[in-house]
Amino acid sequence: MHIDTSVFITYHCWEELLVAVVCISIAGRLFLTPEHGVHLEPEQKNRIFLVRTGYILLALCSAFHAFVHIRNLNLNLLYLTLLGYCFALLTFIVAISSAKPQVKHTVPLLYLPLLLFAIPDIYENLPDFSKFRPLVWISIAFLAGNVCILHVASLYRVKSKRVLFSAVGFLLICLSGIFLFFPAPMGSPIWIHGHFFRPFGFILLLFAVNRRMVADMGGSILYRVLTAFTLLTALPTLIFGTAIFYVDINLMDITGRRMLIFLVMLGTFTSVLIFGFGLIVRLIQPILGLKESVDRLVDEGLNKRIEVTSNDEIGELSNSFNEMVVKLSGAVREKERLYRLAATGELAATLAHEIKNPLNAISGAAVYIDKNYDGILIKEFIKIITDEVSRINKLTGTLLGFAKPIYPKIKAHDINRLIHETILLLDKEAQEQDISLQEKLSDDLPQALCDFNQIKQVLINLIINGFDAIDGKGKITITTRQVQGTVQVLLSDNGRGISTENIKKVFNPFFTTKTRGTGLGLAISQKIVRGHDGDLHVKSSTGAGTTFTLSLPISKETVHS
Repeated sequence: MHIDTSVFITYHCWEELLVAVVCISIAGRLFLTPEHGVHLEPEQKNRIFLVRTGYILLALCSAFHAFVHIRNLNLNLLYLTLLGYCFALLTFIVAISSAKPQVKHTVPLLYLPLLLFAIPDIYENLPDFSKFRPLVWISIAFLAGNVCILHVASLYRVKSKRVLFSAVGFLLICLSGIFLFFPAPMGSPIWIHGHFFRPFGFILLLFAVNRRMVADMGGSILYRVLTAFTLLTALPTLIFGTAIFYVDINLMDITGRRMLIFLVMLGTFTSVLIFGFGLIVRLIQPILGLKESVDRLVDEGLNKRIEVTSNDEIGELSNSFNEMVVKLSGAVREKERLYRLAATGELAATLAHEIKNPLNAISGAAVYIDKNYDGILIKEFIKIITDEVSRINKLTGTLLGFAKPIYPKIKAHDINRLIHETILLLDKEAQEQDISLQEKLSDDLPQALCDFNQIKQVLINLIINGFDAIDGKGKITITTRQVQGTVQVLLSDNGRGISTENIKKVFNPFFTTKTRGTGLGLAISQKIVRGHDGDLHVKSSTGAGTTFTLSLPISKETVHS
């Protein structure tokens, strides 16, 4: 029965135009979609660039494919389009599997030499495209299948349904290539299935692919292993299949057949050796380097870091190791500090008790002399004695307060209200010193878990510390914000700041650069905050002011509501 092929040619043209529109839409989405404040690393931006370039190449090739059929041009021009599909899929593979996509920017440029096929003197002398069409389609099927496998493998990193839909889309493109491999006549069931799966696969990609998904896909050594294995193992199969498909083996003598088998075996063995060598270089060598770094940690201490050269699992493991060393180093320093604090606290408590009894005796004797003896000189000395005894009593009280354990009564409190009350309490003293207290409080700040009075005392200590740091007119700004499950209070002053050598000592007991005070205020404040499962940090430099950051956990009831 005669089949009118014009209908199928028209369908095929519309199919190619649809694919072109879909691909250019995906490329535009990857180019124009804003990131809504999400920071992208350079590797992620370069990966997006390669994928976008691949879709643009697919769009141009599909549009040119339709143009060739519409204008009834020489079918040898289709070498440009189908090989362009191969290069676009290869670009996707490079973008996903490469650890450093920024060095692979030139991959799409490898297609440019194929533009020579658009010169009539060249394409007219090429072998008939219909003979090599199955080989190109099976190559497209193989590359699309490879991209599909990479998408499936990336599910464990991206955890997104979009990746799964993209994998299904490339699977349909792979099935289309398999169907079109067979030299079936136009309009046959095989031809129809091949040209049905392909546009449907691209439509799935239109709904699945977005900028965030592409950015998060790369950076796994698994992708490179899969890509290297599939490409290297496919090479001898492609050579053998080409020979079987295009060479009449019956015309070969026994020596020729043995040579063909030998070449296939040689290609297979070479591919396996290259794959094994690449596996050693890319996987085993970094692991051995990581092991050596762990061994050196024992001998060289906690100052050694591993150089991170990739963003795959080995790179993530190296980063985790470096972070662990930093945290371990901090924990060791904190342990030493706590030992010193414990010893200081014990000593302070002992001294306070030992000093308190003699002070009480001195105070009592001074009161007795004041009541029973007259004289201006005696009264003057008695006043000096009572004032100094009162000062030492206050100091011993502070020492006992530093030494005793802190048991906060934790409840959910409005930190903004606490700050407002603290500012009202200290506002008169601030005005007397010509210092402005400014509030920048977050309106949607959740409640924090804390002891209201203890944290209020911490804020008073920090604000008074700011008063002492400001010479003349100045300001102290108090800001609140929510950061990663915590409520943060930032107290910033425009005072003289803290030098680099002193900033590491500000939380040490008895350290002070002021003429007044005991040097225990900041040490007690940090002890109180850490008793709340929070933290207190300082950032400062000479002449640039100081900022204390107080962090407290957020109330779970606030989070749930």
